[in-house]
Amino acid sequence: MKQQLAVEQFLAGRRVVIAKFVAHRYKEVQNKAKKVVGIVNLFEVQCADGKAPTVQTWCPRNVETVEQAAKECPCALKEGQKLVVEFDLMEPNGFDAKNGVLIRAVSTLPLES
Repeated sequence: MKQQLAVEQFLAGRRVVIAKFVAHRYKEVQNKAKKVVGIVNLFEVQCADGKAPTVQTWCPRNVETVEQAAKECPCALKEGQKLVVEFDLMEPNGFDAKNGVLIRAVSTLPLES
């Protein structure tokens, strides 16, 4: 996504932020019965104000294991690369002791100049 488009989206009322990519990993999400219900991408990012939240996006529903996620939807971002994070307006940000602030995002796109 181009920076001008990201700014226009923000001005139009969309919740977007530009952050620096730090790291990526996959995680299984389980229900109370310990059954895996999905796989999420966890992106660790660094914001300009110094905060370092973890951004979560869901893998497609047909992805059932971490190994399958690594094969079918690999992370194409490189460390230090800037990216645009689009927030989900309906999801509040949560706090997790292990991951810190957890932002549920609609998409994470590389920032193009």
